[in-house]
Amino acid sequence: MAQCDFNGKVALVTGAGGGLGRQHALELAQRGAKVMVNDVGAYGTPTARVFVDELLSMGFDAECDTGSVAEEKNAVSLVERTVERFGRIDILINNAGAGEATTVQDTDSEDFEALLRVHLFGTMWTQRTALRQMRRQNYGRIVNTASALGAFGSPAAAAYVTAKSGIIGLSKAAALDNADCDIKVNVLCPIAYTPMAKPFFDAQSRLSEDRLHVRRVTPVVLFLAHENCPVTGEVLSAGLGRVARIFTATVPGYSSETLSCEEVFENVDAIFDATGYRILKSSLEQYDTVLPTD
Repeated sequence: MAQCDFNGKVALVTGAGGGLGRQHALELAQRGAKVMVNDVGAYGTPTARVFVDELLSMGFDAECDTGSVAEEKNAVSLVERTVERFGRIDILINNAGAGEATTVQDTDSEDFEALLRVHLFGTMWTQRTALRQMRRQNYGRIVNTASALGAFGSPAAAAYVTAKSGIIGLSKAAALDNADCDIKVNVLCPIAYTPMAKPFFDAQSRLSEDRLHVRRVTPVVLFLAHENCPVTGEVLSAGLGRVARIFTATVPGYSSETLSCEEVFENVDAIFDATGYRILKSSLEQYDTVLPTD
């Protein structure tokens, strides 16, 4: 196919001072997009200003913002500033985040809330504001960054798992709520060596830093952010040069008009048998699988 370009498109990328966000913003700019770069400079990454100066020196059109999306007023004004500066917003890539490593039973309430604010609430606030503008335009592409941890769970990462799982649900809801417009909302679950992920991957000797480079993730972001993106409400795993769909499905299970606790025990194999699984586009379709047909 023809080269994917973003000429004339306006993109907002959060957490773009370094790591994944920086790579996303850089390649969008290289392909013709005007870019709003947001970053607070955590994990030793350069500030948004430093990166934007680099983009400007290369002849790209870019602006910076250093507000934290963990605060609603900052998240809202970030989107509003993007529209004021460039006249519209075509692409929103929510990439800002933070990490933690605690079990459910040991998680501090304040730490739990803080992580949800930067991941889940930050995504909700920027997405909500962007969607209102995108609906006026009848066009938009949103890529929300989650994680395999949110899709499948992980030990000793209670708040992170909860936040990333919430982002998947929030994104699916947004995709369904805006299916009447040319708006696509999808989820990225990256596998990459970033400042935040460094402690984990440093302990994984079989995975080289080159194979985990962020440049192996960004092509999938460009696919999801492009005007020809054919999907919405989907979750894609990306990294190590691989891209794959992640999905939740329902199985035929076991049915009985007189279901009892004893029957559940007796039919565990059927209940958990994945043969004949079905991927639902929304929760409303579940009734097609359990109600009798005429």
